[in-house]
Amino acid sequence: MRITLRQLSVFRSLYETHRVSASAARLHLSPSALSQSLKELESALGARLFVRESKGLTPTPAALTLLPYATLLVDKAGEVEALFAEAGEGRAGTLAVGANRRFGIYVLSRRLMHMKRRMPAIETSLMIEDNDVVEDAVAGHLIDVGFISGRPTNPDLDGFPCFEDRFAFVVGLGSPLMSAYVTARELSDATWVLEREQRTQRDVLAHLEARGIRIRHSVTMDTMGAVKRAAGTGLGVALLPYLSVREEILRGDLVEIMKPASTELADSQKIWAVWRRDAEGALRSAFFQACSIEPIA
Repeated sequence: MRITLRQLSVFRSLYETHRVSASAARLHLSPSALSQSLKELESALGARLFVRESKGLTPTPAALTLLPYATLLVDKAGEVEALFAEAGEGRAGTLAVGANRRFGIYVLSRRLMHMKRRMPAIETSLMIEDNDVVEDAVAGHLIDVGFISGRPTNPDLDGFPCFEDRFAFVVGLGSPLMSAYVTARELSDATWVLEREQRTQRDVLAHLEARGIRIRHSVTMDTMGAVKRAAGTGLGVALLPYLSVREEILRGDLVEIMKPASTELADSQKIWAVWRRDAEGALRSAFFQACSIEPIA
C-alpha cells in the first residue's frame, strides 16, 4: 500500500470544502487530477471516503477515522518544509560560535541574548578559548564562526575585522586627567586601579612602561568589574581592554583619555570574524545581521 502526502492533502481539503472544484482551486490542481488522487487513496485503503450528494461530498465513517492521521501527517510535512526553508534563508538552524575571552565575555555574550529574542529558531552555542584554539576549531569544522585577535593564519579561513581590540586609558567623569594634553609624568603621578590577576597586571605594566609611564601609587581590585567601578567613581585611572569598557564609554560612565589615532590601529589590534571558505553562508549572514557584526576599516 502506497499513500502519498498529495493524496492526504487532497483528502483533507475535500473533507473541509466538500467540493471538488473548491479543493482543486485551493491545491492548484485540475479537478480531474484531484479526483484521480482521491481514487488512488481509496484504492490503497480499500475504503470509500466520500459519498456524492446534491449538496456536495459527504464523509463516510472511514473518512472520520482517517482525518486525524491525515491532518497530523500533512501538518508535520508542512513544518518540515518550513523548517528547511527557514534554514536555507538563514532564519533557523544551529550555529556553533567561538571567541577569545575579551570578545566572548564583553561583547558576544550580550549580543547573543538580543539575537535569541529576534531569531528564536536559531540555536547557538558559545565556546570561549584562546585565539589559536578558536581558529583551529573553525578550521576543523568544530565551530561555524570564530572571533580572534588579528587576521587568521589558516589559508582555509576567510573573515573580516569587526571590532577594535586594544588597551584604553579610562577615568571617571570629572577627573583632572580629562585633558587632551595629559603627559606621561602626570599619569605616573596618578593613582592607578589595577586588577589583582598577575598576567593582567603584567600586560598593563608592560604597556605603560613602553609609553614612559611608571606607576607610583596604586590600588588593587579582585575583578575587572571592580576596576571599572573604581575608575568610574574617581578613585583613579585604569588601563583596560577597550572591548571590556566600550559600553561604559558609550554610556558616559567612563571617559577614555589618550585615545589613539585610527592610523595607529593595526590588524593585530582588531577582532576578526572568521569562518571556513567552503562553509554555507546563509545562517552566518543572518547571525552577523542579528548581532550587528559588520566589517570595520
